[in-house]
Amino acid sequence: MPVAFPDQIKILSQLQHIDGEAYALKKELDEQPSIKKTMEAEFDRKKASFKHADENLKTAQLKQKEKEVGLQSIEEKIKKFQAQLYTLKSNKEYQAMEMEIKGAKADKSVLEEEILGLFDAVDEAKKKCAKEKEALAAEEKKFKENVLAVDKHIVELQENISVSNERRKEFLPNLDPKIVSQYEKLLRNRDGVGLVPVRNGSCSGCNMDLPPQVINEIQANNKLIFCESCARILYWNS
Repeated sequence: MPVAFPDQIKILSQLQHIDGEAYALKKELDEQPSIKKTMEAEFDRKKASFKHADENLKTAQLKQKEKEVGLQSIEEKIKKFQAQLYTLKSNKEYQAMEMEIKGAKADKSVLEEEILGLFDAVDEAKKKCAKEKEALAAEEKKFKENVLAVDKHIVELQENISVSNERRKEFLPNLDPKIVSQYEKLLRNRDGVGLVPVRNGSCSGCNMDLPPQVINEIQANNKLIFCESCARILYWNS
């Protein structure tokens, strides 16, 4: 059964303390999925960095393989031309074939230089890939630990919210349902703060100065007084 009005305001202020804590817990709980999403996005960037290094390595290795296949083809071509030299009958044909061999050898020399350069490129890409792989392994461990920590924190927040919900039930039987209804509506619309004390002649919810007559009515403590600015319930914290 509801108690006298002055005591209801006192009980309501105790309830506000609990609800304020619960609101902060719920707000923090709502932020956790975003925190996890940010962590996942950061880890995805780390994975992308390794993937990029791995793709660079594969590209360098593929180029090296293609050049080596090309070199082998030119070497076979040179051997074939050299064998044909002995079958040619005219000097003109012989000179033409020598030019072909000379050109093929020039191409071979270019390819050999390119392959040597690719050996260095592949070696550098391997080192980069190994470094990124090691960094990714460390980041993956850190990521999993952080996710577990967030999941644990979520459970703790949920448990604390449940405790707050149970605690607030102890106060409700002593409050007028109409007052509770007005108060809870304000809780939803005013970031978890429906009841605030007067401080230095002002509403502590929005800092608006209160007229002396309103302060007198609040001190009388015989009815609900609302702030004209933020609509929160005001009380005198004596």
